[in-house]
Amino acid sequence: MKRRSVLLGAVGGMATLGTGALLWKPTDTGVPHDAYFSALNDLLKREGAGIPVMMLDLDRISTNIDLITESVGADKTYRVVVKSLPSVPLLRHVMNRAKTNSLMVFHQPFLNEIAKEFPDADSLLGKPMPVNAASTFYKKVDETRYDTASKVQWLIDSPERLNQYYSLARELGVKMRVNLEIDVGLHRGGIPNSEVLASMLNIIRGAPDHLELSGLMGYEPHLTGLEANLSHPAVKNVLSLYSGFLTTVKQAGYDPEKLTLNGAGSHTLGIYRKDRTMNDLSAGSGVVKPTDFDTYHLAGNSPALFIATPILKRYDELKIAGDHWAQRPLQAWNPNMRRLYYIYGGFWKAKMVSPEGVADPLYESTNQSPIATSTSVDLQVDDYMFMRPTQSEFVMLQFGDLLVVSGNQIVDKWPVFHQTG
Repeated sequence: MKRRSVLLGAVGGMATLGTGALLWKPTDTGVPHDAYFSALNDLLKREGAGIPVMMLDLDRISTNIDLITESVGADKTYRVVVKSLPSVPLLRHVMNRAKTNSLMVFHQPFLNEIAKEFPDADSLLGKPMPVNAASTFYKKVDETRYDTASKVQWLIDSPERLNQYYSLARELGVKMRVNLEIDVGLHRGGIPNSEVLASMLNIIRGAPDHLELSGLMGYEPHLTGLEANLSHPAVKNVLSLYSGFLTTVKQAGYDPEKLTLNGAGSHTLGIYRKDRTMNDLSAGSGVVKPTDFDTYHLAGNSPALFIATPILKRYDELKIAGDHWAQRPLQAWNPNMRRLYYIYGGFWKAKMVSPEGVADPLYESTNQSPIATSTSVDLQVDDYMFMRPTQSEFVMLQFGDLLVVSGNQIVDKWPVFHQTG
């Protein structure tokens, strides 16, 4: 009914406006594959499996890593965000090229996988975990290969959670490094003020056999989209709040140079090149740059992650299920609805990147999505269409092994993480 109402509105509007509608008549926006996507299309037709696949452009990824590393600078630690790059070989490539051994982990099963695959890495939790998730980690981890006392930093956001973890540490007879989440303006939880922080530091200092302060984390994605530098008022406010918490830590007798003072993300990392407040900056999605990361500070990074899906059917006219009366008016009015393709799969969190200028799907389907185009797009059955995911972490897990391309050749297939342990 919704689809029929939209079509009725479109056609009815044309009839009501009469010649005035011609002033608003859409123009042909269809653009065929450029040289880059034509080469990928030929490669997949030659060597692909004929199913939707998630592709990684390894050459672009390497360039993006270099840009991120340059933004972080030599005097800070680049911490790679695991959830945004959920593949062991991909993480290994990023860590080796960036010369970093620091990871941020958001999911308990991933943490156990990291402990197995990267036993020497320093892993900071990216969100405060329920204490049962921490308990599960200790039950599954191989402590003969992984030093839990020195290689993992549990993120703690409140006195209540700190006491839960303290009880678990006593029960297990382990020592936990804890990184304290501070609220620097996001207001999504975290320690709200220095008084609460001071009370938590007292708990930590009173439990030296089971708790150790490893640092602070102040996340600030509310700065996303600002063409900001260190002089921007919103950035100054974030750093002022961070510095206030840091003063409390110093007053408690801790040396900031020995702590992980984490912040930023792919959107905002470029702000802090000359900042001296934080010494540990995180980024993940900027390595592959999905569409949600087409933001100011990542303007130099290139998209390196694509869904490639085969064309199953082609029609040189618009076909609308059950709505034959609307086909001719829509074709006549909109030149971008004069050719119809059905692709293998669909309804992903993604946007069409090639061919460009296609109309929105007539309806969404996870089986066969209909893609209407102008006659300027002249692809055939078994050719591929390409989409850019809007984000990386969820979408990358939907296609099995990642198809790795370099120099217009398929060079590897990289497995992704499993969601459950």
